[in-house]
Amino acid sequence: MKKVLMAGVVFVLLVSVVWATGQRESEMAFPTKTIEIYVGFAAGGGTDILFRQLARNMEPILGQSIVIVNKGGGGGLIALKEMEVKRPDGYTLGALLGNQFLQKYFQGSETWMDPMTDVTLLGVFNRDAWGIAVQADAPYDNIQEFIAYAKKNPGLQVGAGAPGTLYYWTWQALMETADIDLTIVPFGGTALSLTALAGGELVAAGAGPSEADSLMSSGLVKMIGVASTERHDAYPDIPTFQEDGFDMVIGPWRALVGPKGMPDSVVEILAHAVREAYHSDAFQTFIKEQGFGPFYRDPVDGMVFFHEEDEFFRGIMDRSGELRIGM
Repeated sequence: MKKVLMAGVVFVLLVSVVWATGQRESEMAFPTKTIEIYVGFAAGGGTDILFRQLARNMEPILGQSIVIVNKGGGGGLIALKEMEVKRPDGYTLGALLGNQFLQKYFQGSETWMDPMTDVTLLGVFNRDAWGIAVQADAPYDNIQEFIAYAKKNPGLQVGAGAPGTLYYWTWQALMETADIDLTIVPFGGTALSLTALAGGELVAAGAGPSEADSLMSSGLVKMIGVASTERHDAYPDIPTFQEDGFDMVIGPWRALVGPKGMPDSVVEILAHAVREAYHSDAFQTFIKEQGFGPFYRDPVDGMVFFHEEDEFFRGIMDRSGELRIGM
């Protein structure tokens, strides 16, 4: 009987060693097959084309193909929720945007996830400048003049995204910081709010320079500033808010993440690929030509950035009375 028990113990130990060795070899060999990135927006949109470019530049570094899987809905949340339950082996990744911090705290969100704990950060690789577009003949040419005009004319109508989006809450942040009163009119997308602005229905619309490009070229709207630390290479004539003495830096950003619990060795490989892809000449040329904002944070510095975003959006939601109960 003792021999049988001993044989059983030896067998279990051998199986454990083989399994553990297999796991280590699997991690060391990563990746050995195609990687998928779940993107929660339709093909052809800004987020989609940016992640496709990142994937294209990561492929030669990893030696494997990367496929973008579009799963729209919920401001990108549906795709993230599907990714969350996948095996944390590095073969299923996802697109994380600033909206997820908003959804976490906004009491109007029916479903949400916590970017601080529910995913593994592999790198933040973009941050676009939020800016203010106004009618071309508006009597203000910079952020300070706009604020002064708003103080004299409370209740001005400005265009934004839905209440669960960053473009909506950026207006809230502006009102709080500048101590002005605006009427935020939600639209189903930035293009719709810009169209309403060009048609005279609004006095301003929140947008990035690239989003307002065609209307600026047509002479229908002008950008009075962007909430970034530097002017964008593609739009050197648009000043930053900071240049005009208004210290506000905010805008939509994008990060690559995986499910929580990923092995450190796999995280290191993927984070390295994100970093190298971001700094590649091809990616840098792409974002400059397309008008995307340059911004990179590795997983360590990225979590510092996440903590800042977490604190910022919680404060905005709390002071507005929209904070989710228990948060």
